[in-house]
Formats: sequence, C-alpha cells, structure tokens
Amino acid sequence: MSTTEDSWQTRLAPADVPATLAPPLATTYRVPASQISETFRYWRSRLLWSTYVGYAVFYILRNPLQIALPIMGPALGINNAVFGVFFTINGLAYGLAKFLSGVAADRYNPRVLLVAGLGISVVTNLLLGFSTSMMVLGTLFVINGLAQGFGFPPCARVLSYWFAPPERGRYWGIFNTSHQLGQMIVNVGGAVLATALGWQYAFWVPAAIGFLCCLMLWNRVRDTPASLGLPSVEEYHFVQEGGALPQGEEAGPIGYDVREAQGLGAVQEESGESTADVVRRRVWRNPAVWTVCVGNFFVYVVRGSFLSWGPAYLTAVKHVSLVTAGGLTLGFELAGLAGCLVSGWVTDRFLGGRRGPACVIWMAMCSAFVFAFWKSTSTNPAVYGSLLAGIGFSVYGPQFLVGVMVADLATKRAAGTAVGLSGIFGYASPLLTGALIGYLSNAYGWDAAMQMILAGSVLSCIPFLLTWNAKAPEE
Repeated sequence: MSTTEDSWQTRLAPADVPATLAPPLATTYRVPASQISETFRYWRSRLLWSTYVGYAVFYILRNPLQIALPIMGPALGINNAVFGVFFTINGLAYGLAKFLSGVAADRYNPRVLLVAGLGISVVTNLLLGFSTSMMVLGTLFVINGLAQGFGFPPCARVLSYWFAPPERGRYWGIFNTSHQLGQMIVNVGGAVLATALGWQYAFWVPAAIGFLCCLMLWNRVRDTPASLGLPSVEEYHFVQEGGALPQGEEAGPIGYDVREAQGLGAVQEESGESTADVVRRRVWRNPAVWTVCVGNFFVYVVRGSFLSWGPAYLTAVKHVSLVTAGGLTLGFELAGLAGCLVSGWVTDRFLGGRRGPACVIWMAMCSAFVFAFWKSTSTNPAVYGSLLAGIGFSVYGPQFLVGVMVADLATKRAAGTAVGLSGIFGYASPLLTGALIGYLSNAYGWDAAMQMILAGSVLSCIPFLLTWNAKAPEE
C-alpha cells in the first residue's frame, strides 16, 4: 500500500464527515491490517479521555445548587422543604431524560446528543445565576435535570463499542471517576465562589467551563469503529493477540450492509438483527437487567442523599463552615474514585466479569459506614470525615458497576437503552432523597433521615444477591 494511503491523514479522514443526528455511516475506506492496532489504540485513548473530560464537566454543571444551598437559601428565603421538592422533581426529570437519552444513544449520533445536552445545561446554569424567583429557579433546575440526562448514555454507547466486556471493569472504572472529579471541583470550587463572590458565581463559572467543553466534545468525539474504517473491538483484540483478519476483511464498508443514507433510528448491523429487536431481547425481556435496576434504586438512595444534603447536614449537625463541608465532601468523592477503580479491577481480575458479588460486598460495607457516621458522637472532623470517605468508597463501587453490568447483559448493541433504564430506577430515588428528606429533617430532625438512608443501603444487597452469577454473554 502506498505511503499516502498509510498516512495518518488518510486514516483519520473518515472522522471529518459532517455530523448529523443520524448515526454515521460506515466509511468505504478500510484501515490497512498492519495499521489496525495503532489506529485503534489512538481512537480508544482519544474517546476515553474526551468523554472523561466531558462527563466531568456535565457534573460541574449539574450540582452547583446543592453546594450553594446553605448561602442561597437564607439569601432568598427558601427553606429545606422547598429545596427538597426541587431535588425530587429534578431527579425525576433527570431519570426520565437519561432513559430517553439511552434509547436515543442506540439509534442516533452520540456526539450530537452530548453537545446538545451540555449546551442546554450551560444556558440553564447561566440563567440560574440571574434568578431570584422560587418558581423560576425550580423551573430552570428541572430543565437542567433534563439536559443532564443526555450525558452518560451517549458516553456508554461510545465506550461499549471501543472496550470489550472483559476489560470494561478497568476502563469504565477509569471513566467513572470523571463524575467524582466534576463533583469534587464543584464541591470545593463552588463553596469558595459562593462564599467569596456570592452564590451566583457557583452557577456562572461552571457555565463558562461548560461552553468551552461543548467545543471540545464536538471536535473530539466520534461514534463506532465501523464509521472510522476499523473492525470491531473483538477483532481488534484478535489482532492484538497475533491473529490475522481474513483477506475478505481487507477492503470495503464495515458494519452496515448498505451505503445509502438511512432513516433516523433505523440502524441495522452486520448480524441482520435490527437495534429494536436487540433491545427487546436483551433489555425489555431480560429479568437480570430489571433486577439490577432495582438494586440501582437503593444505591442511589444512599448516594443521592449524601450528594444533595451532605453540606447541609454537616453545617447543621456537625457545625462546620460551608468551606469545611465542601472539603469533607471532597473526601467523599476522592474515596469514591478509589472505590470505582478497585471494584472494577476486582470484577475483571478475580470475578470473571461478574459484578454482582462486588456490589453485595461494597453495599454491606456501605451499610456499616452509614451506621457509624450516623451514630458517631465525635466532634473531630477527621473522624466523621473518615467515615464519610468510607461511605463514598463503598457506594460508588456499585453505582459504577451497575452501568457496566447492564451494558454487559444488554451487549453493546443495546447498552445505551440498558443504561438509560437503570437511570430511571436510580433517579426515581429522589422521591425519597429529595422531598422526603427535606420533610423529615424539618419535621423530625436528621436522625429520621439517616434511618431512611441506612434502610436503603441494606435493601440494596438483595437484588445484587439475586444476580450474583450474571455476566456478559459472548458478543
């Protein structure tokens, strides 16, 4: 093959096709067999880190209200019960949008979905900083929840096509730390901005960061290997292990049987089975997926409670400053980052791709840490900060593994829909973690709220026990 045909410019040229809402077609150019490994590694790295940064910024734009609440509430005369309603409706909106985004991600261009969702979130955060009306704030917060739902499923779609099930624990574990990074930035940065400059800046600065990230995502994110002239991830690993692709695979289009423009959502791949058929078989009729989703609901009861109310609890019960509370929740996220990485590595290295056992162990640990945090009478921030970190480590492992688990069970063809379905269950949890905790903390005190959180942690173990042996089918 000529030097020109072997050049990076030629190999990367399919990425320059103008993006539309329809999924990209397979290119007629085929990366030469001798160049597959190098080119595939390039795209895996590029897509992992661009989605990583993008999803971290989604989180920076998602949670400024929670950290600004202790200053914003008194300034605007809004109490915990009202904010609790905000959190509930926002969470339900997010869950619905995450489900719709998951269905869309399996059918449409993930690059477009990501940028559109983040762009709307940029605008709503900008407007939130200018708003003082309770109704306007609530409406914008709900719109932001809808926009935020278009973050994870498109990323899951991309990662499912570029990383095979035996390695997803490790690589998805790396990706999943992105939202801890985003949460840490908004916890500490938002607290500093709200304290030093006013609560409005906790919204305005993230909006500026989000705008720049939209430009980055548009430039860096692409869809499947087939749209870039590459074979599937399974064939990539075959080549990496020393195998040679058949000569018949050396040229011609990849992935699709036709090169004509396809209608929106009418994706049909080499198996001959339509996306709708795969989704029906692997998601809607798969009891293991539904069982994992139930477990996800209870995991999110714990995680969502500490995300939404952690700073308020620490300032009200532990009597620390908002900046100190931001620092302690930073520890929660840092420990969660470690929990993701360790749990993913354990499931790949020791459990043969089974995620259920790790989820049971991690949530049992979480229950113990929640109980100790609640009952601790220490006034030393290091003590309850360490217990809070223990909760973060143990809850974020299953929170991450649920997404990998349902993607494994659904296969890459239906991963977006499965992740979206798990999102609906996870973000039904604000029915408990939003308005109910706001009501309980106002009417009965924080002990009642902690009892509910502990119950959720214990109950989460049951669905994961029922899916102890569930793992990805051969793709």
